[in-house]
Amino acid sequence: MNPNLLKQLAIIIKQGSISAAAEQLFVTQPTLTRAIQQLEQKVGAPVLKRTRYGVTPTEIGERLAAIGEKILAESEYSNEVIRQWNSGFRNEFTVGIDPLWEYSTVAQTTRHFIDEPRFAFHLRTGSAAAQIQLLKEEELDFLLGPAHVTVAQSTLSRTIVFRDRSAIFAGKHSPLLQHKQLIEEPVLQRQKWFVAGASAGFMNSNLPIQDNAAKITFTSSIRSVIHLLNTTDMLVSLPARLALMSGEILPEQMLLTDERFMPRRDIALWSRQEHNERPDYQRIHNDILTFAKGLDEHTPTYGLAL
Repeated sequence: MNPNLLKQLAIIIKQGSISAAAEQLFVTQPTLTRAIQQLEQKVGAPVLKRTRYGVTPTEIGERLAAIGEKILAESEYSNEVIRQWNSGFRNEFTVGIDPLWEYSTVAQTTRHFIDEPRFAFHLRTGSAAAQIQLLKEEELDFLLGPAHVTVAQSTLSRTIVFRDRSAIFAGKHSPLLQHKQLIEEPVLQRQKWFVAGASAGFMNSNLPIQDNAAKITFTSSIRSVIHLLNTTDMLVSLPARLALMSGEILPEQMLLTDERFMPRRDIALWSRQEHNERPDYQRIHNDILTFAKGLDEHTPTYGLAL
């Protein structure tokens, strides 16, 4: 199979018309039409359906276009590798980052990776479960993410680099902000809740919301979480130090609650064990380790028992 045919199919479907795709590819429309005919002869069935609004894929066309998308992405990545080599970078590392870590430490994290002279970095955020899976599949080199995840870790190394606990935060319009004493579980259960990130799943089953289902759930969304804490009376559980480091959540929004509602939410540096002997890999591992532990040492504890 000529991979160019699959790339062309992917672009046609993305553009929604052969003429628009021909413009993007700098070829004539008849040339692109012949390419699709050649692909359809190979398949033995149509890959496109013509409609009054353009073209849409058939079932087999959609599947082949998905492969074409991957070829396009790999092609662009190869061009970037060449650009990096010509610019003096001799390796690229892909680092997964917890969304709240990325949000709260954006200045320090970006400055740290930019200041590394010899290597290029691809930083990506996402949920802990998804990122751990990518690390296992070697789509990531490192992960700065939750330390306490219930996944098989036989191929992974984990070093805790930033100490934290979850805490319950109230929106700025919550009457609970006036409470200066311990807030009991029945009171918490009567509140309106939303859940964010790890607290929505396996990491914190002790949240006092069993009798009052959360109205809305976020995964890897930080701006929406901040917005609700600034504009509503709703409650949410978040990693306390990272949340307060953002500067957009006030210390007085952290409620005084029973310690069982404040499980550990440390950040760890995750890596693959089999790569630990590579000198360049070990250098970046130690570099990230030093950086993250430095942030831990210089970040207030906000009265948390760490």
